[in-house]
Amino acid sequence: MAKEKSPNDRHVAVKSNTLVEARYRLSLQETRVIYWLLTQIQPEDEDFKSHKMEIENFAKLIGVEADNQYSKLRSVTKSLMRRVMEIYSPEKKKTLQVSWLSSAEYQDMKGYISLEFSPKLKPYLLQLKSHFTKIEFADFLELRSVYSVRIFEILLQYESIGKRKVFIDDLRSYCGIGEGEYALYSDIKRRVIEHAKTEINAKTEYEVDYTEVKEARKVSAIEWTIKKKAHFEKSQQEKASTIQKEFRSGLALIEKIMEYGFTRQTAKKLVQKGTEQEVGDAIKSVDLQVSRKHVKNPKAMLRVAIEERWKPDVFASKKKK
Repeated sequence: MAKEKSPNDRHVAVKSNTLVEARYRLSLQETRVIYWLLTQIQPEDEDFKSHKMEIENFAKLIGVEADNQYSKLRSVTKSLMRRVMEIYSPEKKKTLQVSWLSSAEYQDMKGYISLEFSPKLKPYLLQLKSHFTKIEFADFLELRSVYSVRIFEILLQYESIGKRKVFIDDLRSYCGIGEGEYALYSDIKRRVIEHAKTEINAKTEYEVDYTEVKEARKVSAIEWTIKKKAHFEKSQQEKASTIQKEFRSGLALIEKIMEYGFTRQTAKKLVQKGTEQEVGDAIKSVDLQVSRKHVKNPKAMLRVAIEERWKPDVFASKKKK
């Protein structure tokens, strides 16, 4: 099972093991929405919060083109809200049917979407101290098959053990494969098992393999093994870190600039004139002077500060006259 320690790493999605083993089916686009929202949860959170993402970043995350962008995005979130999963609690001997999201709110004029998890998911996502599984956002971003994502999850749950036996019927349930799909084992092996093995080995920091377990000449289960690679290219982690910066900080900077009277379009252009640190420093520099009532035209000053890359320490020592 996953190590029992506080899940306080950034850029990771954390689920209780009970939720990992839930029965549900999502598209890859829907899975990416859920994983982004998972990475927004902080260890100290006691309740779910509504999390914002810029529409442009949202579209980039799930691979939606610019044409009819809002219509396509709304279609994805509406579909996601109709998805129902079943969570079985062996301790309480009960099954919960629940949807992932309680709401998806589009602020068209402001250019962002707000998402929030269903309250019934709190025991499986908040204040987790033990029996949870973590997935690096970097690894997840590289996977292009929703089957690869689900198999990766259930194998990571047993990372410390290094192996896991999964019955074929359970594999179907985990991956949301219907009764009429991949009726032959050979189809599941080719389209699901082999594909997941190849993709996980090629695109994540883990190496997986499997052997078939047979009963009366029929494959009844898969014995998986999982281990970390000795050496792995760090570019994926760096890529995820960059994307998370855009999601977490880009919107905040734009909204701060808009407080000075700029339109969202102009604010986006100003953000692009420097790094996140440089734009943030420029805003802090103007904030300092505004607080000291030294500014007649804050909007004009902010534009100059961003373009000239002002530093707040230059103004920190200057006292009010």
